[in-house]
Amino acid sequence: MNKLRWKVYIIWLSLKWCFQVNLGDYVWYKEKKYNVANGVRCRMWRLHDLDNGDNGWVKRSECKKVNTLSNYIGSFKSAYRFYMTSWYDIWCNEGILDWMRQCNIWPKGR
Repeated sequence: MNKLRWKVYIIWLSLKWCFQVNLGDYVWYKEKKYNVANGVRCRMWRLHDLDNGDNGWVKRSECKKVNTLSNYIGSFKSAYRFYMTSWYDIWCNEGILDWMRQCNIWPKGR
């Protein structure tokens, strides 16, 4: 696959990220809007400025993405930067190998 096709593929993957919650997104949690600051805990997000006794960590299932154009654009840009800086050169040189398919880098519904 040539470099242009990989870029188109990355744009397509990035568009799919727009509709799920990502780092930096605004989400609704208990009827208040928060910014997602971290996601390293399994099935949890850390919400910026949330004082809940657990340093802002909440279940991902309790968060709903704020549906705004700026939130969608932010998700797209974040995903695009991620793929272009972390995977683009690798995919151009090696393609997508089997072990890569097991990584947690694919948007939901893949």
